[in-house]
Amino acid sequence: MSKKFVALLLSLLLLLTAALPAFTEEEAAETPDTEGTAIVTPVESDPEPEEETAEEPAETSSAPVSMPVTPKEDMPKPAADVKAEAVVVNTEGLVMYDVPSLTGAELTRLEPAAVVTLLILGQTWSKVQSGEFTGYVPSRDLNFGFGTTQPGLAIAVAPNGKLTLRAEMTTKSKALRTVKSGQMVLLLAKGETFSLVRFLDKEGYILTQHLKEVAVSQETGEYTPVISIDSKREANVRLRAEPDKKATVYTTVKSGNSLVVLDMQDGWARVEYEGFHGYMMSDYLKNSPD
Repeated sequence: MSKKFVALLLSLLLLLTAALPAFTEEEAAETPDTEGTAIVTPVESDPEPEEETAEEPAETSSAPVSMPVTPKEDMPKPAADVKAEAVVVNTEGLVMYDVPSLTGAELTRLEPAAVVTLLILGQTWSKVQSGEFTGYVPSRDLNFGFGTTQPGLAIAVAPNGKLTLRAEMTTKSKALRTVKSGQMVLLLAKGETFSLVRFLDKEGYILTQHLKEVAVSQETGEYTPVISIDSKREANVRLRAEPDKKATVYTTVKSGNSLVVLDMQDGWARVEYEGFHGYMMSDYLKNSPD
């Protein structure tokens, strides 16, 4: 074997030996990247639940937007001369029914812009009077503010069963009247501690923490009889603050009477009855599913 050939062979071996560590380092440098991709792959799949979370508000888009808080120094004063009235805003007018149901008997027809006396304010149906007629109309067809801005709606949710409407923003001020838990008020201005509300023909202040803001219902619900599980006797069925047997009782409804069912789920119905808003066990409702 010639010396030139041996020298060439040695040179090739040296080149291969020098290249081998570089290749190994390059491969080792790529390995963490590959492992990193595998590790972060579950993280990259996280956007799915994040998107679902972001979409949750859209599913409850019918929920009311909370009224902005008015600073205490800007809180308006209660109006002294208030009437329990509302204006018909349906441009085609509307029908007054004898019961809170579109299938009820028609008592009279109310023209657009007609002013009615408000007897019971409801999220879904309101009881009103016009002339000699007293009956029910959908709340969505009424304006309670006599202007372009519709007041908010809020349900009294005091744990002791009632709220006191007061003349000033202090619990020591004059009591104007009582609002029972479950009843609806018109929310005129929301404050950090006290809010200005109207309840029928009185305006005053109520503790904000005991008000639950809601939107006027765009549905009319289903007018449903309340029944007794024991057919041999009447029942006083509890209407509660929450779908829970331990929740506060707002009022009771005798079997044989009817109420408006807005929603039904997991053995409970969200209902409205003569100005009270809450939940009732669906077993006591005639049209509840088996």
